[in-house]
Order: sequence, then structure tokens, then C-alpha cells
Amino acid sequence: MKNVIFIAPPAAGKGALSDYLISKYGYTHISSGELFRDKINLHSEEGKKIEQILKSGNLVDDKTTFQILKEKLTTLKKEEKFILDGVPRTLQQANNLDIILHDLNFSDYVVIYVQVEEEILKKRMLGRRICKNCKKTYNLHFEKFKPLQKDICDNCGEKLINRVDDNEESFQKRYRIFLKNNESILDYYKTKNKLVLLTNNQEQNEDSLKELQRIVGAIVD
Repeated sequence: MKNVIFIAPPAAGKGALSDYLISKYGYTHISSGELFRDKINLHSEEGKKIEQILKSGNLVDDKTTFQILKEKLTTLKKEEKFILDGVPRTLQQANNLDIILHDLNFSDYVVIYVQVEEEILKKRMLGRRICKNCKKTYNLHFEKFKPLQKDICDNCGEKLINRVDDNEESFQKRYRIFLKNNESILDYYKTKNKLVLLTNNQEQNEDSLKELQRIVGAIVD
């Protein structure tokens, strides 16, 4: 079974795709965004710096990103397979990531590029709400993903919150950065024969999950 690296624009639906892989194949999910938010919640100087960067829509610097990522990867067992999303976002990060994965003996991976139309991405991001307790995700723009009670989690009754970077300005900046860097990253993984494509424009995700099962099933089963 191979490790999986997701390459995708902001709000591409990686969470739902990752949940599927976790439930069906037992993957461990590693999100750079979650790792950053964990640091923010510690209220350290490093966390405050990261929070300001994310609010502005900019990328956390490579040194900080890979230090935090390496800390997480070193906690995994060698037989444990993981999903990585949020890294790489630049060609330099792709090179840095390969070095770390090689050093930690995690070089057996496939890269899945999630393609989504811009307007759908925008609705997903600006409508997104997250339970601060159980982390369940909702979306105010899509009926199927609205909470039963406004701003309250269906699962545990806790208040729903916005991510610090879920705003119009941040979306536009992050999406433009993604487009600028994306072509060279895809070429890098295409050359290494590790790249597969997955379209995820649908609201309901069923077709995307079927395609994901086909892709991952071919490298797992």
C-alpha cells in the first residue's frame, strides 16, 4: 500500500476524500493546515506568527513547515501509511519533501491532483464551518452539508466556527499562489511517474469517491 499525497487548491474537498481513505484502508491523515492550527492553539510565539501568516493568505515559510511536518512524520510507525495534504505548494517544497520522505523511508507514494472549478472552490471555502470540538465540517452554501441548527454541530452540540483563513481575501490570494506554482509541481511528479488526476466538481462527492476508489484500489488491492 502506498502513501498518498494530495495536490489541490484550497477547499478542494480533500477532507471528504481523506475520510474515505481512512475508513476504507486505515490511512493516517496528516494535514499541514491542521498541524499549523495545533501550533496556533498552543498560543506560543511560533503559533502567533503562523496565525498572522494564515490570516493574510500567505504561505508559512518552508523552514517552519518542514520542521513541523518532520516532527509529525517521525511519530509514525514504519508500516503506517499516511495521506499528506497541504504540502507541497511549491516546486522547492516538492524537492524538500522528497528528501525528508527518503530519509524517513517513506518514499513509496502516489500523488493525486484534485481538480476543481474556481467558483465551486470559493463557495466551499466561504461557506465552510467547523465544529471546534469534534472537527466535523459543514457548509452553509450546500443543503446536504448545512447543520440542522444554525451554528451548532449536529454531532456534539458545540458551536461552529470559521477557520482564520476562510475569507474572500485569503481565498483569492491562496488560489492565485496555487495557480502560479501548480504547473511546475505537476510536471515534477509527472516526470517521476507518480501523478494521477481526480476531478471533484460535484457537490455530493459520490462520483469523486468512486473514482478515488478506482485510483487507490489499483495501488492497494
